[in-house]
Amino acid sequence: MQRAKPPFRADHVGSLLRPAALKAAREQRAKGALSDQQLQAVEDREIARIIDKQQAVGLSSVTDGELRRGMWHRDFLQHLTGVEEIDSDKPYEWGGV
Repeated sequence: MQRAKPPFRADHVGSLLRPAALKAAREQRAKGALSDQQLQAVEDREIARIIDKQQAVGLSSVTDGELRRGMWHRDFLQHLTGVEEIDSDKPYEWGGV
């Protein structure tokens, strides 16, 4: 029997892929061509879009896809005591896909 009210007995694990529009907006923000408020507007629009898509396929429990996060781990690691962020031109090479 499908539940109509929370809890829905489902887990959302991990982030959703970042839409091209969000990637482009983040690049523009990094170059100073977009304000924080303009980036947030793009995030808001893309989050609404993915929530609509999840609801359209019948999910009762939806996620924002963690679209406001830059990387799945960085936002967490930056708040740990003793961890220092180091800017690098070379991105980390992930194994696999």
